[in-house]
Amino acid sequence: MPKKSIHPLRVAIPARPEILLKMNKIMSEKEPDIDQIIAILKQDAGLYSITLATVNSPQFAINKKITSISHAIMLLGLPRLFSLIKLVLLKSTLSKNNPMERFWDTATEVANITQELCSRYTSLDKDNAYSIGMLHDCGVPILMQTDKNYKDTLKEANSQSTKVLLAMESAAYGIDHFTLGAKLVKAWQMPADVFKTILLQASFPEIILKYKSNANNCLMYLSLLSIAKDISRNYRYFWRLEEDIKITPNIMACLEYIGLCDYDYLDLKEEYIDILEHKSSL
Repeated sequence: MPKKSIHPLRVAIPARPEILLKMNKIMSEKEPDIDQIIAILKQDAGLYSITLATVNSPQFAINKKITSISHAIMLLGLPRLFSLIKLVLLKSTLSKNNPMERFWDTATEVANITQELCSRYTSLDKDNAYSIGMLHDCGVPILMQTDKNYKDTLKEANSQSTKVLLAMESAAYGIDHFTLGAKLVKAWQMPADVFKTILLQASFPEIILKYKSNANNCLMYLSLLSIAKDISRNYRYFWRLEEDIKITPNIMACLEYIGLCDYDYLDLKEEYIDILEHKSSL
């Protein structure tokens, strides 16, 4: 266990961009002006196009192609579209100094699996599930921007447990990346379940084992997220024949919380690895 740093590096939460502050003000009104939201989005051509591209992605499973923001609002509703815009802006802000393409590719993979598992096994909000998957490690880019040596910390902890990494982060920065990510999504006014689930990762798996008989949305989201991360990790080891992939006790706790047996999970994992392999070959 690393010793606590006497002077940990100061970590700053990225501020919300001006365009989001303007939209927040409109959204806080009793009857938000849709035309004003559209006008603000049109001022940023990049954000407008990325938002449209995201709405037309498989995540939303909309049969028709959406060609405008007004069309998107009509089909999705303004609150849902606004949550999406916040997610797009968060990713853009965290990628400003370092694109981290592999990081976001993995986050998108985990987000898609988390959302699909949510739809398959629960009646919870699948948009929240997607946001949780996308942002579950969002504290990492902030620490990357804070400290150029953070990559060395990640490498050092690579072969060790997540708990070791969190302890190293707390010693160096006074905060771990899960807690930092939770603070970020709270500051950006993401849904409460997204904030709580990201925060609970720091207490995984003990929190699930302690409350395994209690029905709780965030514990369910956490279980789905943990399984999605496991599937994604297993896929990345798919061609490494020396890797012995087993169902860990932590994942077994998640399966029990959802109500799946180990055999179901082995079939599920094989199904997703086949899908991911097919996508990568396209």
